[in-house]
Amino acid sequence: MTAVEAPVAPTPAAPTRAATPPPVTTPRPLGLAGWPRVVRMLMMMIGAAVALGVAYTSPDRLLPESRNEWLLWASAAGLLGALSGSTIGSGVARWHDLQQIQHVPVRRVFSSVLVFLALVAAAVAAAHAILGRGLTWRFGVFLGIVILGALPAGATLAGLRVVAMRGLTGTPGEQLAALMRLRRILARVLQMMGSLLLVLVLIGAASVGWGSSETIPQSTALIIGAAGSILIALMHIPSATLLRRRCQVYVDEFSDIAHVSKADLIEAAENRIKLEEILGVNRTSLSELQSGLVIIGPLLATSIAAIIPKL
Repeated sequence: MTAVEAPVAPTPAAPTRAATPPPVTTPRPLGLAGWPRVVRMLMMMIGAAVALGVAYTSPDRLLPESRNEWLLWASAAGLLGALSGSTIGSGVARWHDLQQIQHVPVRRVFSSVLVFLALVAAAVAAAHAILGRGLTWRFGVFLGIVILGALPAGATLAGLRVVAMRGLTGTPGEQLAALMRLRRILARVLQMMGSLLLVLVLIGAASVGWGSSETIPQSTALIIGAAGSILIALMHIPSATLLRRRCQVYVDEFSDIAHVSKADLIEAAENRIKLEEILGVNRTSLSELQSGLVIIGPLLATSIAAIIPKL
C-alpha cells in the first residue's frame, strides 16, 4: 500500500524590489554673471572703433588707385581692435582662473610687466631704426592697441611663473588637477598672444608701400613678426620651463617606479608615461611656441630661404 504524499505548500514568491531611479542631477552653472560678457563685447566694439578711426586717417583713403588696398588695411585694423578688446577680457579671465588655483598678489607680477614694456620699447626703437620713417604714428597706435590687449595675458604668465616656483599643496589628485589647469592656462595665453601678433603682422604686410608718405620695405612683416615672436618667447619660455619642472617633480614624487615589484613594473611604467604625456613633461618650449604662434613657421621658412642662397 503506497503512502499518500503530503501536498507541498507553494513557496511564496519573493517580493519584487522596485528599481531605484537614477539620481536626478541639476545643471551646474558656470558661475559667470552677465556683466563680464557685456564688458567684453563693449571692449571689442571700442577697440574696433578706435582702430577703424585710425585707419580712416590714412591718406590712401582719398586716392582712387589705393581705395581697395585701404579697405583691406582698414578691415585688418578693425579685426585687430576687436581682437585686442576680446583678449583683454580673456586675459582677465585667465588671471581669475590662476587666482582660484593659488593667490598671487599683483605686486609679484608688476616688475615682470615693467620689464615686458621696456622690451617692447626697445623693439619699437630697433624697428624704427631699421624701417625708418615708413612706420607712421598709425602703426604706433596699432602697436599700442596690441600691447594693451596683451598686458593681462602677460601678467597671467608672470603669475603662473610665481605659482610654479612656489609649488602646490593638497592631495595628489588636487595637485594633479591644479597642474592640468595651469597647463591649460599657459596654452590659452600663448594662443591669445599669437593671434594678436598674427593680425599685427597682417597689418604690417598690408601697409607695405602705402599708408605712409614713404615706401615701407618688403621686409616689414618679417621684422614685425620676428620682434613680436621674440618678445612673446621671452615671456612664455620661463613660465613654461618652470611649469614643466614642477610637473616633473610631481611625476617623480607620485609615480615612482624604482620600488615597484617586477610583476607590476610594466604597468607602472605605462602609467608614468601616460602621466608625463598628460602634463606635457616631454614637450619643448620650441614645440609649444610653434603650436601657439602661427607666425613662427612662416618666419622660419622665410629666414631659411633667405639664408640658404648665400651659403
